[in-house]
Amino acid sequence: MATATTNIQSVEVEVRYDRTNQSQLAKQAPQLSTELASIQIQDQQSLDSANQLIMSCDQWLKAVDRIMDPVRDATHKAWKAAIGAQDEFKAPVQKPLAVLKAAAAQFIANARAEAQREQLRLEAEQRRVNEAAAKEAAAALRAAGASRAEIKQAKEEIRAVPAPVAAPAVEASSGMALRTYYSVELESLEAFLRYLLTDRTQLIMFAQSNKFKEAVETELRSEASRLKDKYSIPGTRLVKKASGAWRG
Repeated sequence: MATATTNIQSVEVEVRYDRTNQSQLAKQAPQLSTELASIQIQDQQSLDSANQLIMSCDQWLKAVDRIMDPVRDATHKAWKAAIGAQDEFKAPVQKPLAVLKAAAAQFIANARAEAQREQLRLEAEQRRVNEAAAKEAAAALRAAGASRAEIKQAKEEIRAVPAPVAAPAVEASSGMALRTYYSVELESLEAFLRYLLTDRTQLIMFAQSNKFKEAVETELRSEASRLKDKYSIPGTRLVKKASGAWRG
């Protein structure tokens, strides 16, 4: 008997199976495996023999399932109960904690974004001030008889004066680290595909992506099943794979 117990709930599952049949099936496995690996289909007689072996192996697999399914189901039931109990135990703290963490992270992110906007404003203002000061200094130096090189150097030095630094109103508290995760949502497949045709590097990257290839093939599979031998889409090929079905 297998038992899973927590402070919130407990579940008891009883598992019974025939160990005698299990031992017999285990003894049959090597012979069946050898026969499966060695049989060759060359004519009707060998096809019939292969068919008999297939049906025997199917029966063997079903016998194993009859023994092991109760074990698997009971284990899965206990696992689900344990996971459910764990989630239930943590929920009163975990759910509001997640909300608070998100609020704290967003508060810092907003402060940093505001500081960045202020920094851009300060830099634009500093450029305006520097440019006015550079023109004023150049006029004064020119009136004083300074050379072009001296005037140019003076203007460059004034233009290089940095803007004040806009610091965020708040910073991450001790023990806290703020991370920004970036992802993408596809808004228009048509626009994206048009873009790929203009960027060969990206086109090659997606062409070599197994996940992208699998996604496209998955989407086209229903079209191939519907059209069968009439299927014809440029850049793809119809793949047919025979699959037998056995009763018994």
